[in-house]
Amino acid sequence: MQSQKIRLSSSAASIHEQLKAKIIRLIEQNSGVIAFSEFMQMALYESELGYYQNQLCKFGQQGDFITAPEMGDLFARCIANSMADCLNNEGLNNDIFELGAGSGALAAGLLSELEMINVLPDKYYILESSASLQSLQQQTLESKVPELAERVIWLDRLPNNFHGIIIANEVADALPCEVIQMNGGKWQYLGVAYNGEQFIWQPITEVKKLDLPKPLYQTECYTDGYTTELRPLLTGWINGLASSLNTGSILLFDYGYPQAELYHPQRVEGSLRAFSRHQAHSQVLELVGLEDITSHVDFTQVAMSGVSAGLQVDGFTTQMGYLLENGILEMSGSALEQNLEKHYLYSQQVQKLTSPGQMGEVVKVIKMNKNTAVSPKGFHLQDHLCRL
Repeated sequence: MQSQKIRLSSSAASIHEQLKAKIIRLIEQNSGVIAFSEFMQMALYESELGYYQNQLCKFGQQGDFITAPEMGDLFARCIANSMADCLNNEGLNNDIFELGAGSGALAAGLLSELEMINVLPDKYYILESSASLQSLQQQTLESKVPELAERVIWLDRLPNNFHGIIIANEVADALPCEVIQMNGGKWQYLGVAYNGEQFIWQPITEVKKLDLPKPLYQTECYTDGYTTELRPLLTGWINGLASSLNTGSILLFDYGYPQAELYHPQRVEGSLRAFSRHQAHSQVLELVGLEDITSHVDFTQVAMSGVSAGLQVDGFTTQMGYLLENGILEMSGSALEQNLEKHYLYSQQVQKLTSPGQMGEVVKVIKMNKNTAVSPKGFHLQDHLCRL
């Protein structure tokens, strides 16, 4: 996908050009090249210009992608079923804390369903750095659950001494990553330079062995040109969540694999992708500020980071296994008795959320606990802990 072939609105073009100019200045200030993680950080999170900070539409049919909560209410209903026993645990102050709440669809769906089953949390916290997304979340909540919107509190940093459930759906994959490539039997970081016309990849320093996942130690297994990603920020992110949590569980949903699968020698091009208008492509340096940039999560790294931070890794499964165990088929089936059209819509959701060819297998769910004997359910039907 080439940027010059895409017709941009005036506002999109302005955002793109301003952000591009800022990145070029940073490159010039750093001897002509920057780490890809710096490029990705600016492309996604630069104030008012980055993809998640600007005012352009991102979610739903008119945006660039549709997350699980945007497809309908089944995803949120299953998660509510999963955490019901935790929130009904008398004597504990069990709240919910969501990171990066997107459009607010998951928050609205969870609150609605938890009210239905009579286990509403006292507070629903959201950590959101984007003013435009916070405004969108407020609009969604006021529209869908106006009577419950007052329970929602927005934060600008992790809470202290939190009791309850921390949830993050498709957040870790947007943490800035590094890109590395095998060249001459050695791993090298790929940085970003500017050639006067466009951003280009440029090899920079060699990767230290200590910074590599164990599968990548076996350099003889990888051919020259093999490219993949590392996410060093993930460990600190997990540490922060663990420090914030006093009692409860962390639920992470994301695209990804355990290390042995993520870094398989046959995955020669890695997983780094940009998303625009529901299409994925590999030209991630093109339309800065106008496209989402993501790469798959290393769930072995998540688990190891959790254990090092004092968490108990208590469950790992596919999204399909998690949703099936939490009643998605029963919910869809019960709709048939009420409304044929609703049953049809539910059937479409089930297909997209659980099909191996769509989100069912590639999206994983991991559960990490701290100081609790009661945690979200959904990890026994397909127990994949041994894969980590």
